[in-house]
Amino acid sequence: MVSALFFAQNDSVVEIKYFAGSFQWQMNWVLVSILVLGFLLGVLSTLTSLISTKVKLANANRKLALNEKEINNLRALPIKDNY
Repeated sequence: MVSALFFAQNDSVVEIKYFAGSFQWQMNWVLVSILVLGFLLGVLSTLTSLISTKVKLANANRKLALNEKEINNLRALPIKDNY
């Protein structure tokens, strides 16, 4: 109902100008398009950050597993000291 009121109140035609030209479009579609574009850009930036963090976590877990394996191998070695 709120979106129907929004569309009814913003039905005027506006001119969108950009470097290569211009076009006319209804104000309600311009606002909705900009809202969707902003949402998609936000999701994209969040996903890239999330993927980067997951890759770093996977690398850290791999290094941790190698270090733990090396420590366990060193603990299993017999100690040979001349005392």
